[in-house]
Amino acid sequence: MRTFLRLGIDLAWVALSAVLALLIRDNFVLSVPRLQAIIPYIVVCVASAAVVFTVWRLHRTVWRYTSLLDVLHLIAAATIALLLALLAAFAFNRLEDVARAVPVIQWFVLVVALIGTRTVARLREQAERSRTSMGAPAPVQHVLVVGVNDLTELYLSSIAEFAATNRAVVGILSQGRALQGRLMRQYRVLGVPEDISRVLSELELHGVTVDRIVVLQPFEHLSRSAQEALLEVERASAIEVEWLLETLGWRGSESGGRTAQNTLADTVLRPPASADSDQSSSPHGSGYLKRAIDLVSVTCLTLALSPVLALVALIVAIDVGLPLVFWQQRPGRHGRPFRLFKFRTMRPAHDARGNRIPDELRSSYIGRFLRRSRLDELPQLYNILVGEMSFVGPRPLLPIDQPQHSLSRLLIRPGLTGWAQVNGGREISPEDKVALDIWYMMNASLWLDITILWRTLAIMGSGDRVNEKAVEIAHAMLEEITTTPRVEASIRHEPSGAQHAA
Repeated sequence: MRTFLRLGIDLAWVALSAVLALLIRDNFVLSVPRLQAIIPYIVVCVASAAVVFTVWRLHRTVWRYTSLLDVLHLIAAATIALLLALLAAFAFNRLEDVARAVPVIQWFVLVVALIGTRTVARLREQAERSRTSMGAPAPVQHVLVVGVNDLTELYLSSIAEFAATNRAVVGILSQGRALQGRLMRQYRVLGVPEDISRVLSELELHGVTVDRIVVLQPFEHLSRSAQEALLEVERASAIEVEWLLETLGWRGSESGGRTAQNTLADTVLRPPASADSDQSSSPHGSGYLKRAIDLVSVTCLTLALSPVLALVALIVAIDVGLPLVFWQQRPGRHGRPFRLFKFRTMRPAHDARGNRIPDELRSSYIGRFLRRSRLDELPQLYNILVGEMSFVGPRPLLPIDQPQHSLSRLLIRPGLTGWAQVNGGREISPEDKVALDIWYMMNASLWLDITILWRTLAIMGSGDRVNEKAVEIAHAMLEEITTTPRVEASIRHEPSGAQHAA
């Protein structure tokens, strides 16, 4: 019930934002005829938002724990909902009764309202927790934090949420001297770990006695002098030093991941031009450009294909029922897991009595057509929009199918389609796909991506066809790479950290 209440509140804001946008546009002069004229537009906006918000599952988030990622999802969902509404309203009556400034103002009002509602819910939760926690004052423990990273932010927010009355952070020590004097969640960076003795003395002069030091970065990432300084404090004073990563059983995991990532990078031969700052998503230094193209293209394509998406969703609902979409967790760039979405093309695995249904009976002609035409992959436009995938790249595989000897294919974002898909797809072996993926990474370019997209459109109608020549070339290149001593050692003698990254 609360889920539908949250959806109702969001939809109410969609309708109210259009009214407020009209008032702002008319300098807060209420005109009943103009208000009546935009009622059809408001109805279309609410209908569009109901579909987009439900697909985006905005109503299923816990409002009092809204994060930055949730805010970005809110903005994206509101944008797509209003764009779809504008498209539908323009096709209906060319927006004759809606001033052109109203949708723009409405977007700003709606985004502020959606974020504001969740902010109010968070503040109410904090106020309620403060009221329930009132009682006898507990002794305050003064904490000095070592490390500036994502875990530090999480630790500081956790203290503010759950231990604000009995634990006080007196400052932060950072590895970089450039951060000294700056603030993180209103806590000052007092210096570097090497200066911990000086920092403790200065705090004592101000009447602050540190009871606990919490180290929030791996021991091996500290400098030798910082390690010795912290160990000396642990040995020679009554201050408790807590190595949080070790307490949580995570010590060494970050370093293992970095080792794996470096090993992965070493398995791909890079041209000299690739030694720039943009190596995060492309082995050829074009990651930012490719991501920008993906973002613009997926937005336009989602709008253009919205009727197709609606039609396929209706067909799936009639053929296999609800839910329309299923997901699988697969390793993405650098092995980070993400949820890959597809339209369902198979009926449930068990009947009403719990009996197992054979796979050949679960798939209908419609389901087989959707898979053959690749229309079941359309929900992955969402994965591209949020940056988990690209239009072109190695297809993401299930963890059990991921070739452990060729983890270099995880260096870039996985793709909706790829070189392996247009040269055989389901008709070739996993080894052939790996070779073709590595060949693509070695030869990636904008022109090659365009070629792959064009050939993908062709095979959507004709089906998969094996290109023996392309497969042979890819295997020859892979064999040449693996005979290079440096690469052969990293592939055949893979460290345990690479397993962790996958």
